[in-house]
Amino acid sequence: MSRPELPPVIAAFDDAQRRAIAMVADVCGRLEAGMHARDIVELAETRLGEHGFSTWYHPPEVEMGADVGRASPLPRIGKGPALAAGSLISIDLGPATNDAYGDFGVTRCFGTADEPFVLQQARECTRAACGFASRWKTCGELYIVSQAWACNQRLTLKNKNAVGHRVLPREGLLATGFPRSAHLATLLPKNRLHRLHPVRLDGMFAVRPVVSDGTQSAAFEEMIYIHEDVKCVLGRANLAEVGTLPG
Repeated sequence: MSRPELPPVIAAFDDAQRRAIAMVADVCGRLEAGMHARDIVELAETRLGEHGFSTWYHPPEVEMGADVGRASPLPRIGKGPALAAGSLISIDLGPATNDAYGDFGVTRCFGTADEPFVLQQARECTRAACGFASRWKTCGELYIVSQAWACNQRLTLKNKNAVGHRVLPREGLLATGFPRSAHLATLLPKNRLHRLHPVRLDGMFAVRPVVSDGTQSAAFEEMIYIHEDVKCVLGRANLAEVGTLPG
């Protein structure tokens, strides 16, 4: 996938996403056994300014073990599980400036180079959805292709409502309270990548299918830009980089 020249607004999001990817890699490189989700959230908050950000599009989301991709948006009460070798950990960061934001997430198997099957297929599911996207496809089709990928691997799609959302720039009513106003707007059905959404893809979207084997779950989040014949994964040089960290 070649890298086209992007309009200034999109280029700002491309840059923010690239730095968000670097920030997640930074946080992952500082993980230690015994950490809890709360510790990792605090770690991410200390790294915000180091990567050129000043606020959050959404607060850091850290899930471990069976919590990865759970339906409830509310945090667990108490510390929750501690990070240990072989633990699956999902880190989703949405760092922002006054004009743009990134929205990137990975799942890692801590302390080992071995990746369970569900983690491998979650990465490939996100890569497949990003590769499938085009101006001729609808928002609903991204959900369906994600579900089909999981099913073909004898897995299930854990996020039953949507596999992502539209990425909204600072314009119109969203200029007030940005970037949190943009995050709240993604809760509207018209901005969700759900099954019954017949609108063709046009603009920026965050794609995050959560794949489960019934015991463990994993997810990777990327941002894509589709407009007429232009298509790219924001923050990435090519599709092969989807679901990976630099370094």
